[in-house]
Amino acid sequence: MKPIRIGLIDFGQRAPHLNSMLKLQNVIDYAIAGEKLGFDKFWLGEHHMPKASLTYSNPTNLIPILATHTKNMSIGTAGTLICIHNPYHVASSYKLYNSIFPNRIELGFANGMPYQNVALYSTGKKNEDAYREFDKKVAETVSFLRNEEDFYKNDGVVLPPYKGFLPELWTLGSSDNSFRRALSLGTNLCIWTSREFSAEQKDKLDKFRQQFFELHGRYPQVRAVVTGICHPSSRTAKRIAMGQQYEDKLPYGDVNSFHDFIQEYRSYFDLHDFMFFNGILDPKFRMQGVRQLKYLLAKS
Repeated sequence: MKPIRIGLIDFGQRAPHLNSMLKLQNVIDYAIAGEKLGFDKFWLGEHHMPKASLTYSNPTNLIPILATHTKNMSIGTAGTLICIHNPYHVASSYKLYNSIFPNRIELGFANGMPYQNVALYSTGKKNEDAYREFDKKVAETVSFLRNEEDFYKNDGVVLPPYKGFLPELWTLGSSDNSFRRALSLGTNLCIWTSREFSAEQKDKLDKFRQQFFELHGRYPQVRAVVTGICHPSSRTAKRIAMGQQYEDKLPYGDVNSFHDFIQEYRSYFDLHDFMFFNGILDPKFRMQGVRQLKYLLAKS
């Protein structure tokens, strides 16, 4: 059986006793520590919320910073809310980043309804109208990256560096629309795990892989995101989940329970590439969980 590959996802959420500058520094520290532990990827989510405690909003600005502070791990987004961005600028930025840090930059597309004022300030449109342009903007971004020669010859448009390295492209989501989008555009697929294993889910994933191969002549990369409150102590995990009011939002438990879940998911779905989001807000307790989880997976 193939070895498990696993990376970390961070949404920039931290304990309230940290000020915004310490939170931002901890995002960088988390990526550095994750690489030292053996995690091979680090993805940042994008969230624009009316909260003074927000660590960052647009992860694009942090991508080259994290790539500079790490050596080998892939750095990416989980994912870019393309509906409020300009596809030309997104494609240009990520192509440039991946040319500076070859084969380390990953661009994920996420579909979410932006806050009204965020949509208005970023696009000049109401959030519902911006949201409806998601598929169009994803397709435009992919086209800018993959049709470089056509844009240069026909439109005189170049995204430097010319003939540079393209980032890995990922569709995020487990919905039928996400599967169709990944299949149509030929992107990789990142799904969110469910605690319920069903034959229907397995058949859906197997069918996607086969259809992708028939359409594109290659099999897609598929990753699965595991989320939860993970700590070496199940009692501490429960206390943290209740204190953060996450007990009904995220599964919680000790490291062994998350290790066992990943192994079962791997075996059932024949999937070996994972991302892990530890929802603990306190950096100290968060690291205790991911450190032991990586240790157990490395032994498997």
